[in-house]
Amino acid sequence: MAQTKLRKSPLKGDLCELLFPPTPSFRFVELGAFHAQKQTDELKTLERLLVANDEMYPGIGSWYQDKVIPGLKNSERVAYVAFEDDTPIASAVLKRGDHAKICHLRIHENFRDLDLGQMFFSQMTLEVRHTAKEIHFTLPEGLWSEKAEFFKSFGFSKAVMASRQYRHGQAEFACSAPVSLVWSKVVEKLPHLADKFSPGGCSLANKLVMSIHPEYADRIFSRRKKVEFRKKFSVKWRGCKAVVYGTKPLGALMGEVTLRNVTYGTPNDIWETFGAMGGCTREEFSGYAGNSDGVYAIELSDVTPYVSPIALAQVSLLINEDLRPPQSFSSIKINSDGPWGRAISVAGLLQGKFCIR
Repeated sequence: MAQTKLRKSPLKGDLCELLFPPTPSFRFVELGAFHAQKQTDELKTLERLLVANDEMYPGIGSWYQDKVIPGLKNSERVAYVAFEDDTPIASAVLKRGDHAKICHLRIHENFRDLDLGQMFFSQMTLEVRHTAKEIHFTLPEGLWSEKAEFFKSFGFSKAVMASRQYRHGQAEFACSAPVSLVWSKVVEKLPHLADKFSPGGCSLANKLVMSIHPEYADRIFSRRKKVEFRKKFSVKWRGCKAVVYGTKPLGALMGEVTLRNVTYGTPNDIWETFGAMGGCTREEFSGYAGNSDGVYAIELSDVTPYVSPIALAQVSLLINEDLRPPQSFSSIKINSDGPWGRAISVAGLLQGKFCIR
């Protein structure tokens, strides 16, 4: 359960004022067996949100009791509720399995311009991408007519009459697509979603990939090394986020840091000022600096290790790109279709669940 800040997007309606105090907080909660067994407040909120749709879907309360609750308890299903402070703003239910199904997704009307639908679809695809062959869902004919482009952007190219009609007064359509196709569409969308969402507390707005020997990277993520030394760098990266790539023999993305400050000076001056925070001996530093006229000291903050290192080969496979690690560092065009922008977005998503920032 994470808290974070919404960056932008004006809203209309009664809930508008809630979103724009200086530090608004959001929670994106995944509900599973624990919530179903303990009957948590979040589960009761999910029930209220579902039952509120009874006029459109008669009997949805019985479906919740007979299908959703047992499914959560045995991990056949997973559910989500998004909150702004204590106000629930969206809910979803996903059925796992070879033929995964998005059983329910509803977003409060005042929050539908925040790309929450894209976030939910991305999160649910992540949930089943290793276990399902295809994803399907049903929807009212009118919603398909209105939002067809949205669904097509995830690979759901057409809607056909559903075999079962769940509601009165409007035909129910069915959509399906291979998980591999939907996941490829999610990967394409991640750089755009980086503008609004953050997965599991990790940023999707990193500007750099920095290659660091695993030994020194370990010292960074264990907080024993607070300054990184570089012979080639630039003060223009001061304040930027960076992803740390642990070089061979590890060959994996290890986490992220903020480059709080960048200072340039002679090796002696840099060592005198920053040596105690460098996580290395004077001999190691001198061996690296050599006869250089100057060295950069990069002060690190907001150190966030990944849950586990992500092999570059794994990320390359997920985005279908042959990623080449930088020898020292490389900038990321996070809002473009560049391979590293997609790679860092996927790496962040693999760490956990989306939250709004």
